[in-house]
Formats: sequence, C-alpha cells, structure tokens
Amino acid sequence: MREETIFSPQISRMRAWGLLADLNQYEAWHPHYRFGPGVIDLGNKIDMTWTVMGKHASLEAKIVAHQKPDSIRWRTRTFPLFSIEEGYELFENETGLHVRHSFECTGFLGLWARLIVQGLRRQMREQDASFMALAKRAVRAVPPPNRHKRRAANVTKGKGKGDG
Repeated sequence: MREETIFSPQISRMRAWGLLADLNQYEAWHPHYRFGPGVIDLGNKIDMTWTVMGKHASLEAKIVAHQKPDSIRWRTRTFPLFSIEEGYELFENETGLHVRHSFECTGFLGLWARLIVQGLRRQMREQDASFMALAKRAVRAVPPPNRHKRRAANVTKGKGKGDG
C-alpha cells in the first residue's frame, strides 16, 4: 500500500530540504516521530520512536535516500510483519516549490493498512501541516534587513560640532 501527499511551503528549496533532512529535530514539529541521535547519511541506521494510535513503538530506521536538496527517505522493518518506507522529495515548477510526502507499507501490516487508509491520509495531512507551520516559523525567525537603521547609525557616528 502506498500513499502520497503534496504540499507547497513558501520557503527556498535548500531551507525546506535542511528542515526535512534534520531528523534529529523532528521532535520540534513532527506529531508522530522522534529520531534518536546519530549521523543522518545514506545507509546509516538511527533509532526511531513512532507514536501510532497513542502507543509508542521503538524501531530502527535506515536512511535509504539522502540527496541534497532533492530527497530524504528512511525504511524501518520488522520482517515479516511489515516494512515501511517514508520520505520527502522536493521539486520545483513554474508555480514554486513542492514537497511530495510518500508512505509505503508492505508485509502483513501493509494488507491491514489498506483498511485504515483514510486514517493514514489524515495522519499524513497532519504531518504536512506541522511542517508548513515550521516553515512559516522559520521564515518569521529571520529578521528583515533594516538598512535605514544602519544608515542612521552610520550618519550620526563620528560627527561632532567641528565636522562639516
């Protein structure tokens, strides 16, 4: 079973990729995942806690794609019960930046997941909305340049009564 959503954050591609690829900071915005410490790089494994239906599941996630600034994906599995691959791909077109969020589940749980597809779609939309809120906060956190303030300070510095 595979599901996808697409959303369009109003930030640069590099900034979006930086936020999505920093798995260690997901606890600041993601409603369902917590990743443990570790180096986020292709092939590396990192501890992960997934909150589903109010329960916490501890898993090990393997980074299966880490291509700056295009994609970040991870896979976690408990054979033969399930294998989940999830990630984000960034792309641009004439309307701006878009992020494709995909979730794929195979194995026995994959068959069961078809029955709860509406809940999965709702959960993915919630995750996407959380990222959009993070992107909005990130844009607000950067103060706009104020050249007038700098200019005023430079004009008044060093001028005394004798300066002409």
